[in-house]
This record gives sequence, structure tokens and C-alpha cells, in this order.
Amino acid sequence: MTAQKAQNTVPDIYVIRPAPAPEAELTLAATTQGIQDTIIYARTNGYLTKRYVDMGDNVKAGQLLAEITSPEVDQQLRQAQADLRQSEKNLELQRANLDLARVTMARYEAADAEGAVAKQAVDQSVSTHRTAQAAVAAAEATVDASRANVRKFQDMTSFQRVVAPFEGTIIQRNVDVGALITAGSPTDNTAVAPTTVTGGANGLFRVGQIDALRVFVSVPQVYAPNVKVGLPVEVVVRGQFTQPITGKVTRTASALDPGTRTLLTQVDIPNKLQRLFSGMFVYVKFKIVPAGTRWQVPATAVVFDAQGTRVAIVGPDNKLRYQEVTVGRDFGATIDIQAGLDGNETIVKQPTVSLQERQLVRPIESKN
Repeated sequence: MTAQKAQNTVPDIYVIRPAPAPEAELTLAATTQGIQDTIIYARTNGYLTKRYVDMGDNVKAGQLLAEITSPEVDQQLRQAQADLRQSEKNLELQRANLDLARVTMARYEAADAEGAVAKQAVDQSVSTHRTAQAAVAAAEATVDASRANVRKFQDMTSFQRVVAPFEGTIIQRNVDVGALITAGSPTDNTAVAPTTVTGGANGLFRVGQIDALRVFVSVPQVYAPNVKVGLPVEVVVRGQFTQPITGKVTRTASALDPGTRTLLTQVDIPNKLQRLFSGMFVYVKFKIVPAGTRWQVPATAVVFDAQGTRVAIVGPDNKLRYQEVTVGRDFGATIDIQAGLDGNETIVKQPTVSLQERQLVRPIESKN
């Protein structure tokens, strides 16, 4: 009798609601870089005759940085200008020949109308006129080619003046007066600090704009889907600033690197006071949850058995049912649920083996 009464008694069970998965703090190492950062190469060959700036100088856009003397280019420009003048004179000569041929042909055609000249002479005058027309067209083409050649060497002459592409700071200077410059090639001046970690100098100057900085950071695949443009971040320089610097995600590669399975992400941070330097080692902190994680429940609420991974749910009729779920990270006291719940369920906080499917229970909201 007592056993039957105990069997018919509706058990009291503590229940909870799924809590939204909290944002996790993801910290990744990265390196700062100027918001604009470029290496300036020479566009012409020659010798550096003047240098107006040095490492650490602030420059304006278009400011003259250095001058290169290129005797070969100057000579080629003078030769091209002489060729242009020669082709223009030749064009004048061919136009004069065309005028003469036109007048001669007109006279022969008038004489031919009166039968006063042989037909062969008329044909020769017409042929001479056509030849003169072709010669003029060829001379005009030669003039156009000569002018283009002059413009080419004028442009090369303008490259003797090395100017800043934008406002910024000279981060590196790799040349001294008298250095032999080769167009488009790295310089090799061992008298100044190298511009690369390998020790080889690179370009004439390096200019960076550091009133704002960008940080490139590689985000692991599990977090990548939740990295969106505009996501706020904190940048920390350990041992330098007591307060982190606030920035935001400005762009992502929208594709994972197949070698590392990470998403290249750019973070922009302000640097008006220039307290940070380009090339600094920093930590970027994201507040973000892994992809797929939506809810969090106590670890005691998840049942792991031969039937799979499940939680016990009390329905509106106070009857029990088991729901399969997909778990994420296990924090010991709590577990992330990636799939299987919508957040509105009433979940048994600590189900026992005696609880059966469709069993009637009396739910009690857990205070803890």
C-alpha cells in the first residue's frame, strides 16, 4: 500500500530557464600599423644630390623629400626634343610638297580638258599628289610619336623630385646624399638603420600616418562568423597604459586563411596624441561568443547516456519529455547549448534516473 502510494505521488523537481550565453572575452596578439603606411621608391636612375627630410620629420602631402640628378635622362630629353623639332620641319617640307603637287595636278587637269597635254603626264601628276598626301600623313605620325617621346622623358625628369604621397611622418630613411639610385629597386645604404627585420634596406623613405592606427588580427574559425564590422574592441599595451584603448572592427577578409583557419580582421584605433607607435605589440580584446552558441544551462541539467545528449523539459501540462541538444563549451558549472533550445523551455535542473518520459511532475522554480 505504501509502495503504491509512493508510486502515484507526483514528484517535486527544481526547474530553471535557459540563460542567454554571455559574451566571452577573446584576447589575441597583434601588431599596430599606421592607418596609411607606404615605402617610397625611386622612379628614375641617378645620384641623390639633395635630401630635405630625415627620420622622425613630419611632412605634408606633396612636400619635396629629395632630389635626384639623372644626366642620362636629361640627355635623352634633349635628344627627344631635337627629334621632335626635326620631325616638325620634315612635316612642313612634306606639306609644301603636297601644295606643289596639288597645284601641278590642277594645271595638268585644266590642260587635259583642252587636249593640250598628254594623258600620261596627267596620270603622273595625280600619282605625285597622292604620294605627297601619304608623305604628309607619315610625317604627322612621326611628329605625334616624337611628342609622346618628349612627354615620356619630361615625366621621367619630374621623377627626379621625390615628394611625399600624403601627410605623415618619415618612419625610415635609407639614403644619403651621393647614393646611387636605381629606379624601382631597393637601396643598400649600410650607414643607416635597415628598414626590415632581415637587415636589408628597402626603398628611399618610408612614410606613415600615425594619428590613427590599424591593427590586423587573425580571429579563430569558431569566432569568425560573429565578427562584424563595427564590433567594439579594446586594445591593450601591457605595462604602458592603465586604461585600454577603444577601437572597432572596420573590415574583415570575408574568407578564412586555409593554412591557419583564421579570419583576417582589421581594427582601427585613434591615436591623436600619438601615444602609440607603429609596430607595437598589443593585445586585442573582443567580447564575443563562439559561433552557434546561444544558451547556457547548469551542467547538472544535461544528461549524457546511451540515448544521446539531452535535457529534461517540463511541458505546459507538467509532463516530462527529453530533448536532444548540441553542447558547446563546458565551463564546469555551466555548459553552452548550441542547438536544440529556443530559450522558452522549462528545464529540470538536476534530472534523476527515476524520471521517465511523459511522467507527471510538479515544477518548482529554483531560486539559485
